[in-house]
Amino acid sequence: MDGGGNDLPAFRQSARARQEVCPQMLAVPESLSLDDSEAVTSRAFDRRALTASVRELSMVTNARGLWAVTRQWLIIALSVAFVVQVDRWWAWVLAAVVISTRQHALLSLVHEASHHHLLTNRKTNDVLADLLCAFPMNITTEGYRKEHAEHHRYVNTEKDPYWRTAQRDHAWMFPRTRWGMARVLLGDMVGFFTPSHVRIMIPWSYTGRAMGKGGPPPSRAEHIRYALWLTGFITFLTLTGGWLHYLLLWSIPSLTLMMMAFRVRAVVEHPFTAATPDETHETRDVAAATWFERFFIAPFNASYHLSHHLFPSVPYYHLPALHERLKQTNLYRPGENHFQTYLGGETSAWSFLTSLGRNEGRVPLPVKD
Repeated sequence: MDGGGNDLPAFRQSARARQEVCPQMLAVPESLSLDDSEAVTSRAFDRRALTASVRELSMVTNARGLWAVTRQWLIIALSVAFVVQVDRWWAWVLAAVVISTRQHALLSLVHEASHHHLLTNRKTNDVLADLLCAFPMNITTEGYRKEHAEHHRYVNTEKDPYWRTAQRDHAWMFPRTRWGMARVLLGDMVGFFTPSHVRIMIPWSYTGRAMGKGGPPPSRAEHIRYALWLTGFITFLTLTGGWLHYLLLWSIPSLTLMMMAFRVRAVVEHPFTAATPDETHETRDVAAATWFERFFIAPFNASYHLSHHLFPSVPYYHLPALHERLKQTNLYRPGENHFQTYLGGETSAWSFLTSLGRNEGRVPLPVKD
């Protein structure tokens, strides 16, 4: 980026100055949102050389967003129908696992909606995301958007709400030993860390925002649509007798199995160490996630997180193409901000996350007591 020095406050330039530095299409030009020029990067590559590509890749396609949401609910509905039809203990367990992966996918779609990537019409984008993605996960699109915008602007600084959370909870600090990693994930699976996960989501939730616990107060439109959604939700479960199914197939998995996958994805995306002047050190891409990893850990190309941070105007379905363009620069450093997969082999993120105590040649990230 232009400007004097290689320091973090580069993103605090005026809107006009930022556009002069990086004139490509803005992702979300409201005051509380972010555009591509606010990404904090080193001068490792010429951002303006990618302007034409980013413009092309920033196009939002309504059909893709609608099909993405529909597909998740089809899988969820089929999983519930499977339990109703088979009604064996193993069917409940299998359905809970599958549904937890689609809950994670719904969270990813809330993320896309926070960047206005679901639909081109912004009001419709938020209504769709709230009713079919956010409200079912007990959060709101606008509540998530507020914290997520701060995260993009202030990655791994005291103004980054995600970083602040990690500093208060040592379970987010990696790398660890393999046994240390297993203990954290087991804690997620059995609900040991559920209270801390709930605290993370309170500022995103309708109730949390209404009580002043974070995020902007709900708007009148949000009050109305949440009331309508909640009325419909309670009516549906009461008429169908689905309360037990909701508890065992939705509520419990969302606080346990889903959060385990959520943690793996989150700790791969960012190391939660103190920020440097180069955001490419604090954010990572996973280049070749397997189908298993995409289904369970990184839905909707969430593995291309550094690419997303550098150019947040690009929707999820164009991130692989953006990643290929970025590979032509000197941006990626294997083992630091670039891994091949999440779980398999020495070039995987898992190998790094579980490297404490077994890889003396690598300087570990700090682990809090």
